[in-house]
Amino acid sequence: MAKQLINELQSLVSKLQTERQSHLDAVAAIDATFQALGISVETQKRGRRSGSGKKAKVATKSIKRRKFKKTANELVLEIIRKAGAKGATGAQITKAWQAAGRPSDAYNTLSVLLKAKKIKRQQSEGKRGSTYTAA
Repeated sequence: MAKQLINELQSLVSKLQTERQSHLDAVAAIDATFQALGISVETQKRGRRSGSGKKAKVATKSIKRRKFKKTANELVLEIIRKAGAKGATGAQITKAWQAAGRPSDAYNTLSVLLKAKKIKRQQSEGKRGSTYTAA
């Protein structure tokens, strides 16, 4: 059984070496044709491609961290408390968030407050969004 596996492996390696040589011959023929036509071809070394494994540099604008008088949690809790028993919608909170000069929206902060059970969320009936009330 082991001898049969060794024979199969030797046969496979021999076949692969033959195929490899035929590919190398084809590449040599292509290079010769390009050279005859005056086309310059950049040859690539075997192994890793140049630049592979490196992250591409992406132009991004840097976001500077800013300091605010109130923390994000305090700001959102204040907005919800001002809304009273009816609560504040996500859109209202985002509007107040941006009016305070904060970037993006407050949904990450809302998630933190929900997990800490400082606020409650109720799905708005018949429309998109939620209403948030103090816990």
